[in-house]
Amino acid sequence: MEDGTQQPDRPEVRRWSPRYRFVVIVVYLLVVVGLTALSLQSVASADGPAGTGSVLRWLPIGLVLVLSSVGINLVPAVVGKVWRDPDQANIGFVDLTGWLWLTLRPPLRAFWVLLAVAALVAGGVVIRPESTDLEPGRLRIMTAFVPNPNDPRALLLEQWNRLHPQNPAEFDFASGETDQQHERMVNDVRPGGPHRADIYVLDLVWMAEFAEQDYLRELVHPRLSETQLSDFLPNVLATCRWEEKLWALPFNTDAGLLFYRSDLPDVPAPESWDAYFGSSALVPLAAAKRTSQEIEAANAAQLADEEMLTITALEAIWAAGGEVVGPNGQLLLTPDGSIDFTPEDLRGIEKLAAASKNPELVTHDAGRTTDGSAVEVFASGRTPYMRNWPVARDDIGDRVPFKVVAPTTASVLGGQNLAISAASDKPRAAQALIEFLTSPSSQLILSELGGFAPTRQSAYGIAKRPFSQQLRVAVERARPRPITGCYTEFSRTFRRGIGRALNAGGRLEPDFAKQAADAWRCVGTR
Repeated sequence: MEDGTQQPDRPEVRRWSPRYRFVVIVVYLLVVVGLTALSLQSVASADGPAGTGSVLRWLPIGLVLVLSSVGINLVPAVVGKVWRDPDQANIGFVDLTGWLWLTLRPPLRAFWVLLAVAALVAGGVVIRPESTDLEPGRLRIMTAFVPNPNDPRALLLEQWNRLHPQNPAEFDFASGETDQQHERMVNDVRPGGPHRADIYVLDLVWMAEFAEQDYLRELVHPRLSETQLSDFLPNVLATCRWEEKLWALPFNTDAGLLFYRSDLPDVPAPESWDAYFGSSALVPLAAAKRTSQEIEAANAAQLADEEMLTITALEAIWAAGGEVVGPNGQLLLTPDGSIDFTPEDLRGIEKLAAASKNPELVTHDAGRTTDGSAVEVFASGRTPYMRNWPVARDDIGDRVPFKVVAPTTASVLGGQNLAISAASDKPRAAQALIEFLTSPSSQLILSELGGFAPTRQSAYGIAKRPFSQQLRVAVERARPRPITGCYTEFSRTFRRGIGRALNAGGRLEPDFAKQAADAWRCVGTR
């Protein structure tokens, strides 16, 4: 200065170039993004259904959450300060701390920081991978069958229990006739019910009702790849779906087989419905009677007023070329909502009615014969023919020589599916048990030891059991019964009308078509 007074030296302010400022901003943004990603991953991987880990585990998680939330909220301020105020490049730690305090001090800024923390926690919960651990505790399977110790279903459950001691499984038996079994399962799972079961062994005709009424829990698809599902027979797996969702896996399937005496001359394998249930059966019957005095009639027909009467009637209709129930389980209806019985449908019912009154074709007690008692009729030598399920083979044993063929026309598709109760508190463990019971190895055991029809194609490929290939043909050719959420009421109405038609020469009552269609649509049943 002019007065000669020496001024103290001022530190030269070093300005940041635009390129350097851009790099600093990018580095800051990368740090914020990294902290944000670390926050989301930390919350997502924390223990517990809601991220409730230990205190020591949550301290670093909480610190990262706060740092990332602060960093996110300071992005506009930091970018603006670095870009517009390069003169502040050399501020010290105290100045930086003060600037942060002033920047974060307003209540609104604190609110946005807390909101960012909440958003990060919510995001971590959303991306949390589903737990694969099985919930501990006992699993109960409600079923209609009562297996003995040598039953392969009991053996499979014992194997599961040895492999999964934390999830021992047991059967809960729903005894009684079919309708009573259905009622007990519905009473267990409906709101307010005891909810004893984690898994239900459902007759496939009940699937629509249980899924429609929200009685079941949908199966988790990530654990069931399309490759795994593709091994199931397509028409069998289709019974487990409802409205394009998978609600169950098939435990065992069923289809009608034709049993015939192989030791009687001139008793050929039946090549049509008429060959064992109609007039064409009279010729081999006469030959059989000449050989065996025990022979009474051609066929061990099952005409008792229960589910088998519905099955027998549908197979008679299909054998006559009828299509009242299509391959997809839908009824053919008229514009006014009644069942549209075609001439072929009516012809099938008339032929069944004629056979039911012919003592040469059916035994005198056919009106009381079920699928179970029909085995005794055939095995005792009273008939040369019988239509029955695959398990009948073991029930017959070696009491009479016989062979088996698949029907040339469609039989009714039967079987049971395994589904998880909507009320179960152990859905992952329940699904793991279902996958175990329906695995390829389990299906092979059920087939080879128990005579059940496998649900998987691979089981048929390596099966050693007699008639396994005939069984596969029968299953692939089988068709579902009418699919409805009110099947129990429909079947009751349908077989009541069919029973009356059998006593009236095959003529259906005028209001039957409307009543059965209303039951199928659940009109007046709920």
